[in-house]
Amino acid sequence: MSESGEVVDASAGIAAASSGFSSFETPKQQRQPLPNSNRKFFAEYSKIPIVPVLGPPPTSGSVPLFGVKHKGGDAIFALACKYPKQYFQRFVGSLRQFGYDDDIVLAVSPPAQMKPGLEDYLKATNVVAYAFEVDCLGPDNCKLKDEFLGYPDPRPHRTFANIRYALYEYWMRYYTEQSYILILDFRDTFFQGNPFGYLGPVKSRPVRYDLQVYAENYKVKNIGKCVFNSLWVGRCFGDDKLEKVRDKPVICSGSTMGSYPAIRYYLKMMLSHMDTVQCWKKGIESDQGYQNYLYHFGFFNTPEGNATMNPQGYGVVNTIGAMNGFRVPADQKGPLDTFWKIRDNDGFVLNYDGTRSLCVHQWDRFADELTKFVDSGKIYDKAV
Repeated sequence: MSESGEVVDASAGIAAASSGFSSFETPKQQRQPLPNSNRKFFAEYSKIPIVPVLGPPPTSGSVPLFGVKHKGGDAIFALACKYPKQYFQRFVGSLRQFGYDDDIVLAVSPPAQMKPGLEDYLKATNVVAYAFEVDCLGPDNCKLKDEFLGYPDPRPHRTFANIRYALYEYWMRYYTEQSYILILDFRDTFFQGNPFGYLGPVKSRPVRYDLQVYAENYKVKNIGKCVFNSLWVGRCFGDDKLEKVRDKPVICSGSTMGSYPAIRYYLKMMLSHMDTVQCWKKGIESDQGYQNYLYHFGFFNTPEGNATMNPQGYGVVNTIGAMNGFRVPADQKGPLDTFWKIRDNDGFVLNYDGTRSLCVHQWDRFADELTKFVDSGKIYDKAV
């Protein structure tokens, strides 16, 4: 919001923030753009059909439910299995409420297992929904059923946090070099605007490498402070690697956005390292250790551009959960409105430039404060 109380257009602030800094740079060490002559690989790379990191290209795999087709413009990907209709209203409904009419691609429960009212809701909101079925050896030790890829899952049993990257890779086949993709956690996310609105029409965009990752609040959390993130990096990649990133921001694996070539490259890095390192065999169920290791050690950087880290409260996704973390001292946390001062007079969550956050992630950590607002009718149509 401006000082007058008016809502400010977020597009300019996000576009400015998208220039970004790598994790080892200070704001005074902003990267210089590369000469145009070096920006050729991804333009060609984007035109090459996707070859999975493991297994052959799918030819007879799963298709969307209810006859819905991919539009092939921009897309939002998420694993959304076993949730009730209200969770979809918060995620899907808020996107539609703020004018996003392109693809929302979700892995959902098969129709026979859907919660009441969900099938009709998915149809009404034109969700590109895929039936998600797995064979499991335990509650979080599964692999895709043969029907999804059209052949046996080439990977071993693993956690859902790891399985979902194979879904994303599969869905990427339907998009073009000018598309943008936003990969998200489902349960704890809602929208306050169109996350792609600042980019302009799909067909007018240049083909470029643009990968955006989103950090948690650095004042209360870094890798070394967090018992979980330090465990995920240290146990999986070694204590020597942990020591080098101990004071670095925590990059959330539940929100990653980028241009089509950047997301293709990102998925290749994530999947290839999951396949070789296999952190779940070391007792690490999360995918976030990979995200932090690969970002902070430069694996997402390329000759045509580096990944951009957005600090909490900047960019498209505002990840707020750490600000109310269980281990955060009481004098360092409080309500979003009176302590953090990032809500406007209408209850919307703000970025630090005063604009409304287009996407709010981990909002459930402030459930006592935000649930009434989220379900008030301001961000989704309760009648649908």
